[in-house]
Amino acid sequence: MAVSAVQPGYQLIEQSSKMAEEAAREIYQPKATNPIEKDNSYHFNEVEFKPPEASQIEPMFKLTQAEQYSRIGTNVLQRDQEMIGTLLDIHV
Repeated sequence: MAVSAVQPGYQLIEQSSKMAEEAAREIYQPKATNPIEKDNSYHFNEVEFKPPEASQIEPMFKLTQAEQYSRIGTNVLQRDQEMIGTLLDIHV
């Protein structure tokens, strides 16, 4: 019975690609913004901290998770290739 890590590795990479695409769509969704009010005062030195919107935090986590899955899938494929190489060296 042949056991290969190629299929699970490709599945992880495909899953990470779908997750990244979904997260990118969620981040890109156009949001309704308030029109900028014209103000003649010179408040250009004021700094206002705005925490990220709750709707943007979840997609960022998805992107990070997708990156990790992609690395894991790639690592699985690399290890599989290394094992095939060592088996070929042993049998030759």
